[in-house]
Amino acid sequence: MIQKDYTDSFILNALNLPTISDLDSLSDALAISKRLIFLLTKKTENYYKRFYIEKRDGTSREILSPTYSLKLIQRWILKEILEKVSVSEQAMAYKKGKNNGIKKNAMHHRYSLYILEMDIKDFFHSIKRERVFYLFKNLGYNNLVSNVLTNLCTYNGYLPQGGVCSPYISNLICYRLDNRLSGLCGKRDILYTRYADDLTFSSDNKQTLTKAANIIINIIEDEGFKVNKNKTRLLSPGSHKKITGITVNDSKIKASKQLKRTVRAMIHQAIVTADYSQIDRIRGIVSYINSIEVGYREKIITYINNLSNKDYAFFEEIVEQFNDNKIFKEVQNMHYKGIRYDYDDQVRQGLLEKIVSTRQEYLEKIGKADFLSAHIKSQQDEFKTNAAATKEFYE
Repeated sequence: MIQKDYTDSFILNALNLPTISDLDSLSDALAISKRLIFLLTKKTENYYKRFYIEKRDGTSREILSPTYSLKLIQRWILKEILEKVSVSEQAMAYKKGKNNGIKKNAMHHRYSLYILEMDIKDFFHSIKRERVFYLFKNLGYNNLVSNVLTNLCTYNGYLPQGGVCSPYISNLICYRLDNRLSGLCGKRDILYTRYADDLTFSSDNKQTLTKAANIIINIIEDEGFKVNKNKTRLLSPGSHKKITGITVNDSKIKASKQLKRTVRAMIHQAIVTADYSQIDRIRGIVSYINSIEVGYREKIITYINNLSNKDYAFFEEIVEQFNDNKIFKEVQNMHYKGIRYDYDDQVRQGLLEKIVSTRQEYLEKIGKADFLSAHIKSQQDEFKTNAAATKEFYE
């Protein structure tokens, strides 16, 4: 069957999508020149920055971040085209609204006795350019426009993890997968949700889940994906239930203890070293945990306030950096404790030396260089000089 090449205005109007039939209308809609569109679609590799994030299993995840010009265009495509198309009810990630997200995904299964978790292997890389092309084609765009939009959203023939449009496109691509799995589960009294590449199935009947597992895998593979069998788990009532990183016990939802320990360690390290380069990441993690456990942000602020009263306040540079880089605006100022130079209070010198040595041990433990060492040494020298002068005065 030969597919006709035309712009389907009926579908575009029904979905309230912009009518684009050629490069001129696309150029007008994007408010950029046709030359720039050509460069962005033909030299795609020049408009991404590649970096890697280490995963828990020791392997690395490739992240491709679009440059500013391409990012602006992808944002337009996301807002004006993609987000106007609904995704499935089972998709919990990359959707706006309070009734979606990682917490909602876990809550959906909190009362079930048995939980089956599956993971799609190389999720974004599995979504090839052809599937993205037919996504735009089925929305009503002709071959030319569908090709250009596809080039603007893909990299080297696949959907890049890190692209602005990639998350929402993945949800749209998985619409049929979600419907097929939902139909299968609905007939078997199984609950199903998908958070990106994490698929969760739950039931009060263990046998029902285990029998459905092979059919589920067949549907996933039939839709062009592969199951990562190393991450397939069946959780029983007596096991530690964790759904997409969220602990579900006794119908309660909690964030990972390890993640909480990690963010507290990051905060402590930032204060002790006066290095706040990870402040945005700290805020992001705290915000994420707070979305799961309401009130966690206030607990962290109390934690930071308690740290600000510790021995770090003996160092002027640490005090200044703390106050200039408030992790949260509600955090109280750290006040410099200063050093008393009374001759009869020589224990203060010993205290300062103990604080300095303790801090050095901590920095060595975490493998951090001390860029405050010169400043701290000058404080120690100043203390010794003043102490000696005080001693001479009283003698």
